[in-house]
Amino acid sequence: MTTFGKPIVGAVLAVLLTCGASNLALAQARPELGQVRIPYETFTLPNGLTTLVYTDHTVPTIFVGVWYKVGSKDEPVGKTGFAHLFEHLMFQPTVNRPTEYFPPLEAVGATGINGSTTADYTNYFQTVPANALDRALWMEADRMGHLTDGMTQALLDEQRAVVKNEKRQNELGPGRSAEAQFLKGYYPAGHPYGHTTIGSMEDIDAATLEDVKAWFDAHYGASNAVLVLSGDIDVQTAREKTAFYFGGVRQGEPISRPDRWTPSFADIRRDIVYENLPAAVISRTWPLNNGSPRDNTMLQLAAKAMARGRGTPLHDALVENLKIADGVSAGVSESQLTSAFNLSVALKPGVTPEAANAAIDRELAKFFQTGPDRDRLEEIVTASDISLLQTMESSAAIGAWLASGAVTHDDPVYFLKQREWIGDVDAKAVTQLIQAALSRPYYELVQLPTPVPAAAPTGLADPTRMPDPSPADAAIAFPSVSEAVLANGLKIVVAHRPNLPIVSASLQFSTGSLAEDAYGRGTANRAFAMLTSGTRRYDAEQLKRQATKAGVNIAAAAQARESAVMWTMLSSRLDDGFSFASEVVRHPTYPQAEIDKALERVGPQFDAYERNPLQSAGPVYGRAIWGEDHPLGRIGTREDANAISRDEIQAFHDREIGPNNATLYLVGDITIDQAKALAQAHFGDWRRVTPTPVKERGAATATPGRIILVDAPGAAQTSLTVGELTTAFDADQAAAGDLADGILGAAFNSRLNMNLREEKGWTYGFTGGVTDTPVGPRTFTASGTVETDRTADAMREVRREIADYVADRPATLEELERARTSRMRALPSAFAGNAAFLSAITGAAAYGQPYDRAATSGARLAAVSLDQVQAVSRTTYDPTRLTWVVVGDLSRIEAPVRALNFGPVEVWDIYGHKVR
Repeated sequence: MTTFGKPIVGAVLAVLLTCGASNLALAQARPELGQVRIPYETFTLPNGLTTLVYTDHTVPTIFVGVWYKVGSKDEPVGKTGFAHLFEHLMFQPTVNRPTEYFPPLEAVGATGINGSTTADYTNYFQTVPANALDRALWMEADRMGHLTDGMTQALLDEQRAVVKNEKRQNELGPGRSAEAQFLKGYYPAGHPYGHTTIGSMEDIDAATLEDVKAWFDAHYGASNAVLVLSGDIDVQTAREKTAFYFGGVRQGEPISRPDRWTPSFADIRRDIVYENLPAAVISRTWPLNNGSPRDNTMLQLAAKAMARGRGTPLHDALVENLKIADGVSAGVSESQLTSAFNLSVALKPGVTPEAANAAIDRELAKFFQTGPDRDRLEEIVTASDISLLQTMESSAAIGAWLASGAVTHDDPVYFLKQREWIGDVDAKAVTQLIQAALSRPYYELVQLPTPVPAAAPTGLADPTRMPDPSPADAAIAFPSVSEAVLANGLKIVVAHRPNLPIVSASLQFSTGSLAEDAYGRGTANRAFAMLTSGTRRYDAEQLKRQATKAGVNIAAAAQARESAVMWTMLSSRLDDGFSFASEVVRHPTYPQAEIDKALERVGPQFDAYERNPLQSAGPVYGRAIWGEDHPLGRIGTREDANAISRDEIQAFHDREIGPNNATLYLVGDITIDQAKALAQAHFGDWRRVTPTPVKERGAATATPGRIILVDAPGAAQTSLTVGELTTAFDADQAAAGDLADGILGAAFNSRLNMNLREEKGWTYGFTGGVTDTPVGPRTFTASGTVETDRTADAMREVRREIADYVADRPATLEELERARTSRMRALPSAFAGNAAFLSAITGAAAYGQPYDRAATSGARLAAVSLDQVQAVSRTTYDPTRLTWVVVGDLSRIEAPVRALNFGPVEVWDIYGHKVR
C-alpha cells in the first residue's frame, strides 16, 4: 500500500466468492433478506478506456478507481518489482502537477487515497466529494497520460528507497522465507507468478529512469485500463466527463501475455524451511485449472465446510479431538492464469509433521467419502448474503467489485455469477469435485521452528491547470436520537436510520480492567472474550450455528473503563437478534473445557512473543510511560495468563455485568418503541448488580525523558516509539488539537512522515498523534520502523521536528488550511454506515458530550484559528519530556543512541525488566 488509509479492495475481495449483484439484473437473495439490485452501465472511449458507472445518491461522494491490467506477472526477468515500484511512482508529481498526488485531493476532502499491486493488476483509487469529481478525473487522466513527462532521477531514487524500506519492513515478521520457497517450489521455472510482487532488491536497485519510462509506455495506456465511478453520479455526466478528461490519453499498444498456465506435479513435492515460529506449520497446495470458474467456486464452499472453525470435520478432528493442531484453514485462491486449493495446519508445539501428516491424510479420506454437511453449506450461503448486505453500504466497495470483476474475469458482475452458483449448491456434486481436485499430487511446504539458541550467560556486558472544486457541503446527516430506560436500569439509546434493513448494536458496560482488582489480572478481558464459549442452552459450536441462523454477528471486548458486547442483525429478524444477544450476555457458563483450551494456547502465544522482540514495543512503551506498578503499565506474563480461573471469570460476570451498569445503543432500521419492547422482552427481567466502581487511573509513576532500549538481535530495522503524557481532554480545544495532530504526525503529509519517509527515505511510514481518553492525562505517541543504521539520525529528526513545532517553526496558515479543508470535506464520507454513527454516539457519551456532537464537527473545525492551533501545540507537545522505546539490534544501535544524550538510557527485556 502507498498511503496510510485503510485499503478497501482487500476487504471487498474477501467476500466476492460468496456475494453478488448484477447489471440491471435482480439478484435473487435468501427469502428473509428480500431482493438486492445493483445496476451499473459500461461504455468504452475511442482510445479503448473502459468505464463502469454505478449510481447511488445516498451519500454525496464518488469512488473513483482505475484498474490497470498489469501486475507482477507481467514483469520480465531482471525487472521484478516494477509493477509495485510504479504503484509508488504514480503518486509523484507530473509535468502538469508539481505536487505529490495526495495534497490536491486531501484539500478537497478526498478519503481512501490508495493503490495496490497484485500479480494480475495494479489499481489506484480514492473517494471524493461529488463536487470535486473533476479534480479527481483530471488527476487520474494526468498521471495516466503524463506521469513520465515529469519523472526525474531524484523522484525515482526517493521512491526506490521507500519501496526498499517497505520490503525490509515486510521481512521483519515470520513467513518470508516460506513465501520465497513456495514461489520457487510450486511454480515451474519461468512462470509469471514465480516471484514476489515487491520484487528483489537487486532488480529494484538496477531500475534506471529509462527502464521506468519504458515500462510506463508499454503498460499504462488507456486501452489497458478500466475506470470505475461509483456513487453520487449519473451515467450521462460520467460519459461527458470521462470523454473530456481521458479522451486525449494515448491508447497504448496491445500486451502479449500468457492466458493460462497451471502447475502440475507427477508426485507429491515437499519442501522444508525454518521460520521464527513457536511450532511447525504444514501447508498443502493443489493446482486448480481455471477452465471451470463454477467448479472453483464450489471448491471454495467445500473448503469452508471442511476446515473453517468449529463444527467442520478437519478442525474438530485435528484441533478438538486429536489435539495435535492449534488451527486449521482451507480456501481457494483465484488468479488469472491459475488457481489453487490451499490447506494449512498449524501444529501444536512438539507435534511432528510426520505424525500430523498421517492424521491429515486419514481425515481427508473420511471427508472425501462423506463430503460437506448439507446444513453447513446452507449456513455458509446464508452468511455470505449477510456479508453482502453489510458491505453494500459502501459505494466504494461496489465500485471495487465491478472493476475487479471486469479485469480479472472480463465480467464486472462475476460475483453475481458466483452468488447464483452457490445458491444452487448441491452437496453431492461438491463432494465429487473435491474428490477429483484433492486426489491429485500436490505441493507441500513444511515450516519448522528455528532452533532457539542456548540462553546466554547472565551477568555479562552487553496536464496544465488543475480544476478547483465547487463549494462543498461538509454537513453530516445525523439521525435523530431517542432514549428510554427499563425498570431495572438498562438505558436504551436509538438512532433511527432505515437506509438498509440492518441494525448495529452495542451494549456498553461501565467496567473493565480498572475494576478487576478483586479478581485475577486479565479477568475482565476473559469474561467478555469468552461470552460465546458456551451458555446455559448452547455450547460454543451450537452458539456459532445459532448466530449464523439468526443472521447475527457478535463480538465482545473489555477495555480499561468501558467494555462492550457488539452485534449486527437484520431488521426482519430483530427478535432473533435480541434473543441471541440476551442468551450470550446474561447466561454464559464459561465451560472449564473452553478455559482449558485457552490455557493451552498461552504457551505458544508467549513463545511467539519471545521469539519476536519487535512485538514488545507496545507493551514496553506502556510501562515506560505509566510505570511498572500502574494499571496501564502492566505487561502480561505467562503466570498471569495461566492463573485465570473459571470461578473468577464467573464471579466478575455475575457482579460487574448487569442492566443498571449498561447502556444499549442501536443504530439502523429500528425505532425507539421497537427497541424498548424488544429490550423489555429479552432483558427486562435481568437482575440488577452492585458493580465495583471503576477507579481512577491514578498518576503515572514512571520518570519521563528516558530512552528504553530492547535488544532484537539481527533485526533488519529498528522499531521507534516515542511519546509523553499530555493534557486532559478538553471539548473546547478538541478541534484545534485534532488539526495540530494532523499537521505534526497524524496525516500522510504530516511533518514527521514527510521528513523521515519522503525526504530522508529512512522509513516506510512514521505517524503520531494524541490518544484521547475521557478521564485523566492523554498520551501523545509517534512510531514507525526505520533503517537500522539510521536509528539515531531518525531520533534526532523526530525530536527536532517536535521541538520546532512548539517553538521556532510552529504550524503555518497554509498547513492549517490544508489540514482543515481535507478534514471538513472528508466528513460526509466518514459517515456512510451504521457503524460510524454508532461509534460517534458511544464516543460522545463516554466523553459526556451530546450524542450528535459529530454533526457539528464541520463548524468546530471551521472556527479554529491559527493562534489556537499554535497554542494547543505548545501545551500538548513537550520535547524535553519525551520517552523513547527503541527495539532493534543493540550491537549496531546502542552506541549511537547513547551518544545522542537525550536522557538516561536503560536496557530492558521484553517484559519490561531493567537489564542494565
